[in-house]
Amino acid sequence: MPSLDIFDFEQRKLVRRFTVPRNLTVRGAWAGGHYYLYAYGKGVGQLWWVRPDGSAPNEPVKINFPDVSPECGLQDQEIFGAGSLLFLYELFGSKLDRRNDCGRKIPGGLFSIDPQAGRLLAHLASDFHFASLISGADGKELYGIDVRDPSWTSVGIVRLDAMTGEVLSKRDLTSDVWFIDLATLPSELVPSGQAEATTK
Repeated sequence: MPSLDIFDFEQRKLVRRFTVPRNLTVRGAWAGGHYYLYAYGKGVGQLWWVRPDGSAPNEPVKINFPDVSPECGLQDQEIFGAGSLLFLYELFGSKLDRRNDCGRKIPGGLFSIDPQAGRLLAHLASDFHFASLISGADGKELYGIDVRDPSWTSVGIVRLDAMTGEVLSKRDLTSDVWFIDLATLPSELVPSGQAEATTK
């Protein structure tokens, strides 16, 4: 049975456990100071807002994640937040990448959603097939790994405007499996002066 566990780290104990209906894949994300639990399966998506006091989540809202290629198998979906915005997108580049066994083109991109009503507000950057997406620290920009083919032989990194999906910059990456994350580095770890890349 899938579940969401809430821990008290000071007391080092489990505070609450909320179960999710069976046969659903579960994801979670913070957005606008709220934590959202998203579960999907067989064309059905459900979104819960988890209350700050740790009491039972509200009733879920239904999310209709568009799929123009249902004959290509089940989607692998992901959710993430950027500031107060909440986004859903289909994951590409994994073993579950539907492009491996599908003869038709599958659109990519990401969807901004209204978490209160479950409505899709906009479809952004549909030309990109993301293996991962993260938000900048201020929530105004998004960074994504674009996997142009399932074998990772054509890969790029993209920077987007979080509100409009406008491409702010992009560049190609070498053929390989790439990951992306956000971190704050101590100044002493940031390279300075002349630097030269070497390979072994």
